[in-house]
Amino acid sequence: MKRKLSLLLCLIMVLVMVAACTQETQQNEPEPPVVEETEEQPVALMAPGTYTAQAYGFSMSWPDILHVTVSENAIESISFDEESGSTTSMIDAVAAAMFPRILENQTVNVDTVTGATVTSFAARTAIEDCIKQAIVAAGNDESAISEFKKPVEKIGGSEEIETEVLVIGMGGSGTYTALRAVESGAKVLAIEKQGRYGGTTALTSEIQSINPPRVKELYNNGEDFTDADAMYQAWTEYTEGDAKKEMLDLYFQYSGPAFDWLAIDHGVKFDFDPKPGFTPADWYKVKFQWYPNKSETHPDAPVLGYNKREIASYFDNLVEDFKALGGEYMLETEAYELITDDTGAVVGAKAKNKLTGTDYTIKAKAVVIATGGFLGNAEMTTKYLSDEYFPLKGAWKIYGSYGNDGKMIQSAIDVGAATYNIGMPPEVHMSGPEKFIPHSYGFPINKVEGQKSFITGKQSVWSVADLPMFLGISPNSLAVGMDGKRFTAETGVAMLDPWIAGPNFYSIWSSEQINEIRDNGFKYFLGGVSSGFLGYTGEIPVNTPLPEAYDVLEAGIEMGFIFKADTIEELAKAIDIDPEVLKTTVETYNNYCANGKDEEFNKEAQYLDTIGEGPYYAVKMASYAYNTCAGLDVNTKFQVLNNSGEPIEGLFCVGSDCAGVLFSEKKPYVTYGGANNGWVLTSGYVCGESVAEYVKNK
Repeated sequence: MKRKLSLLLCLIMVLVMVAACTQETQQNEPEPPVVEETEEQPVALMAPGTYTAQAYGFSMSWPDILHVTVSENAIESISFDEESGSTTSMIDAVAAAMFPRILENQTVNVDTVTGATVTSFAARTAIEDCIKQAIVAAGNDESAISEFKKPVEKIGGSEEIETEVLVIGMGGSGTYTALRAVESGAKVLAIEKQGRYGGTTALTSEIQSINPPRVKELYNNGEDFTDADAMYQAWTEYTEGDAKKEMLDLYFQYSGPAFDWLAIDHGVKFDFDPKPGFTPADWYKVKFQWYPNKSETHPDAPVLGYNKREIASYFDNLVEDFKALGGEYMLETEAYELITDDTGAVVGAKAKNKLTGTDYTIKAKAVVIATGGFLGNAEMTTKYLSDEYFPLKGAWKIYGSYGNDGKMIQSAIDVGAATYNIGMPPEVHMSGPEKFIPHSYGFPINKVEGQKSFITGKQSVWSVADLPMFLGISPNSLAVGMDGKRFTAETGVAMLDPWIAGPNFYSIWSSEQINEIRDNGFKYFLGGVSSGFLGYTGEIPVNTPLPEAYDVLEAGIEMGFIFKADTIEELAKAIDIDPEVLKTTVETYNNYCANGKDEEFNKEAQYLDTIGEGPYYAVKMASYAYNTCAGLDVNTKFQVLNNSGEPIEGLFCVGSDCAGVLFSEKKPYVTYGGANNGWVLTSGYVCGESVAEYVKNK
């Protein structure tokens, strides 16, 4: 027993000694270093630097060029190059509205700028290209672009706002109305669905005014610029008594003072030597062109395009004047429905901010509709334009904003508003093909040495890709409406007459004629409004062979706006026209050519070219319009009237949304020059004062 206890004590002593040795060893060993926890360092997505890319936007002849500066993990800055081809007002709108969104959210997946949509898409494409370049330069796969394409979450929510006068639309008429109303003492809120103010007005060339009294004192020795009585008589006869006399009287009375107010009181610059209109009969000097108004390369020609930055700056100044007097405005905020009370009076509107998603209920004592017509709404142009005198129903091509969708005109009609001449022809100044062949087809682009485009102010270029347009506007073409019949002397299809056929017409050509163009070029100078504004904006030179002609036609066939057939009857079927009608039209036209006399439209004999041997081609052409010219009915205070001719309480309307009171459904927009813009200014000037007076008495 004693022996067992001794052994147990010995074992315990050994274990204690081992434990002590182990503890001592652990204490003497150095402790492992303490590793501090740190955030994971991000991988460099991009090689820092400035990258450049381009994409075609509003201009087909000159790309938009973007410069993007990046750090390893962020977009630092974005800018347009001065040589970008889009209209300057579009460029400025995108730079001011879209670029800050991209920088703030670090994503290219942001909302485009309404009213500059094409330029926005081009800019976004080029910016994405620059980011991809930077990613690849850092040794990463370009799929990492997904880090910069995350969607932006909208805030949403709802808000109620109160004001005295709500102006819906900040194009020319809305801006003028809002400024005049706030000058007259009203509390005014103006909203605009686009990302810029100025609208179509900022893209135009002139404003009509009849003997502005202060301007004629300053610039014409107090003498009248034109015979107003003769012009009034001519206007009345032209519209066959369909224009509302009291509204035409108002226009002739106030277009002068309104112009004085804009040019003298607010410093908007014009050429104060007014010009006559578009035809020899329109000799009245009433067309005041925006300044600057002379081309650097064509001193005797008006500037039609590249003074748009100056025009936009005039609107900047007008809006600053508006704000200085307490006016408020919101861009990218679209009104979509009028609010009425139990009596049917208009007491506000519902609107939504495109950027934030916020819904607004805006309560107002008076609402002014100034939304630029309804040409961008195919449903409305099909419903409201008239086929009684001309085939006008259908979807129209627009040179301007497709955002002019007539939503508030329709809302006014829904609450009982009457219309006036709403079915009249839109304002059309040019024609072009239904589609344009893009740069991706690879047709050569040629410089016109020593010449700048009067639209872009950049190097003027031309391309054989514009062959379809030049076929369609050529004076020696054969143009037929959608019924297969001629509708005008083809010398007018480029500018004044395409609207007669409605939204579309066809230009008919034989291979025999195409061969002549391929080998020897076009015989006649084809420049003018259409080629200056549309396509590559440079004229295809006369007597210049176009060896790629058939390649271009094949491209158009592939795109679906050019049609080919072996016989005229087969061509008619391809374009959904009665074969017998088109066959008769061609045979009759060829007889005119053979006899040297156009018995239908009296086209000059030199332009009568026979439709020769096939195969045959039809180019689908389109009438390109600025806007509709008519909408709601109004009185001399610009209150909207109901179907009984009584004012709808609280509802006013200006500009293109009510211009039909000056015209007739039997005739197009008048050609005196600048009349629509003159009405935009005059109606805004008068309405601003009358709506301010209205809310004071509420």
